[in-house]
Amino acid sequence: MVASLAINVLALALPFTLMQVYDRIIPNSSLASLGVLVSGCTVAVVLETLMRLSRSQIGNWMSTRFDHLSGCEAVEKILDTPLPVFERHGVGVHMERLNAFNTLRSVYGGQIFQVLLDIPFALFFIAVIGILDWRLMATTIGILVIFLVCFALFRYQFSKHRQSQVKTNDHRYNFLIEIFSGIHLVKSQAMEEQVLRRYERLQATAAESNMNVSIWSALPIHAGAFFSQLMMFALIAVGGGQVMEGSMTIGVLTAATLLGGRAMQPIQQAAGFWLRFSDAKIALEQVEKIAALPSESASGTPVFPAEIRGSLRLSNVTFRYREDLSPLLENLNLEVAPKSMVGIRCPGSRGATTLAYLMMGILKPSSGNVFIDEYNLAEWDHRQLHGRIEYLPQNGVLFSGTILDNISMFDHKLREAALDAAALFDLDDQVAVLPKGYETEVTSQSATNLPAGLVQSIALTRAFVVRPRIIVFDKANVSLDQASDRMFIEFFLRLKERCTLILFTDQPSLLEACHKTYLLQDGQLVASVPGDSP
Repeated sequence: MVASLAINVLALALPFTLMQVYDRIIPNSSLASLGVLVSGCTVAVVLETLMRLSRSQIGNWMSTRFDHLSGCEAVEKILDTPLPVFERHGVGVHMERLNAFNTLRSVYGGQIFQVLLDIPFALFFIAVIGILDWRLMATTIGILVIFLVCFALFRYQFSKHRQSQVKTNDHRYNFLIEIFSGIHLVKSQAMEEQVLRRYERLQATAAESNMNVSIWSALPIHAGAFFSQLMMFALIAVGGGQVMEGSMTIGVLTAATLLGGRAMQPIQQAAGFWLRFSDAKIALEQVEKIAALPSESASGTPVFPAEIRGSLRLSNVTFRYREDLSPLLENLNLEVAPKSMVGIRCPGSRGATTLAYLMMGILKPSSGNVFIDEYNLAEWDHRQLHGRIEYLPQNGVLFSGTILDNISMFDHKLREAALDAAALFDLDDQVAVLPKGYETEVTSQSATNLPAGLVQSIALTRAFVVRPRIIVFDKANVSLDQASDRMFIEFFLRLKERCTLILFTDQPSLLEACHKTYLLQDGQLVASVPGDSP
């Protein structure tokens, strides 16, 4: 506010200096007065520049602060949303919503306040022109009104094409993510030609939308430059005749011309902001969709206890992904005692991963309840439960970083525990053959090129770093070679009666070691008859 006030007050220095020079200094040949006025005007220009730099720095700091805080909060919100809600939209949609913060950054970074503070001074400059001559003021107001009418038309077209661009880019980004994620399938089935043709159609639509947005976003800038020159020529045309008639001095006309240009600047900035506000409104709608995402746990629910014994119970659990679909799992009842080892045979694996997610609280049952110890997951904030219950998937996932980073989950405090877990799982010998050992960098490409058994072994080791009380095993050894698989089974047998183990597997050697075994088939869970062959 102080900077804006100073900038606009100092802007009066040059017009009034020129008016004095043309009307008094030159006719009277007063060199001493000229030196004083030029020195004072120079100081005013320097101060105005410093104020502009200060205001710009403050705005950049506010933009950066907003970008950091809002970006972190948005990602936290997405990570906290239930998995089914997240999967309703493609990854490209979520990325587009996060990109909306780049648009909002400049709006919330002080620019809106700068525009609001400058607009009253535009009216002030027009009033000063009116003091000098009312006809020049009327000309200034007329040019500004015509400019705003033209700009309103530009904004309407820009808003329409910008909305179309957002939808088109959503489709294109989702398609690219799907293709790049399944690039091996595309190449193995020689689908490159079909994929390229489809992308060409999406890209053509996107290119047309981008072109329309570029055209209509550039028009106001060119229109602003045109109207700025029109303002100057219109004032000269109106005031020139009066100067020749002797009813107006050259100094007054010069000062009015400069003040008209300064009045035009905040109006142009406000119009530009009005255009970007149309874009910001679309971005705000994207951000509001992130804010509307539900949380895994209802607000106000108590935090799950830090220590658990490790028992698990399902009570009449039914689950369907949509109300109009038949249940995937129906009326499941299961009781797992602490530190017991339970095997669940799942021919075809239909519903196995869903049941595992229900046990961990990642999915909520359509009806029925899931209990960890005596705590109903529906009544507790179980986000802190993650880490005390670990899930071992069929296919391990690695993230960009080193192998040790992946095992320690990028937490430097867990590096020692990660190395202990790796030694416990005999991962040292597998990693020793790599050039940099545990410091070997993992990228999206190297994660694909690493042996499947090593990737899975890293993922399995990661699960044991936090010493979980319950381990849910979802056929996680299917990608292991024979030696790693044998080592894995031996390791699991050592864990028996140390923590609760729930194994989704058809492997006889593991099922035989279980205290109880069940059969998951056709959405039902029944106790296996002793002697049944998987």
